[in-house]
Amino acid sequence: MARVKGSGTMGPTRSMRLPQALDRWFDERLERHPERSSSELLVSLVHGGLRLREGYMAIHRRVLEHYVATGQKDVYFAYVRCLLDTFGPEYVAHLERWLEADGITKAFSS
Repeated sequence: MARVKGSGTMGPTRSMRLPQALDRWFDERLERHPERSSSELLVSLVHGGLRLREGYMAIHRRVLEHYVATGQKDVYFAYVRCLLDTFGPEYVAHLERWLEADGITKAFSS
């Protein structure tokens, strides 16, 4: 359980301090979903934050384009594996179709 530390604006602490809004979100989810583990909820928070970041898909597309342009096949596949794990195969397929539509061809396929 969290313990209050100090009187700052960061809220109660667990192993690290979270902004109060994130801490409230986490506490609310713990109460609402007692069947889910706290680590599973934290993963949801992290992945949700990635999805909410403005322009995240364009950022991933530019990174993949860079790896194609510089011929970094191993790095490209490592990045794709991370995207698959986080966002799923449809997301990666969409990014690769986007690259193809923009004329970015790659000498390797995922």
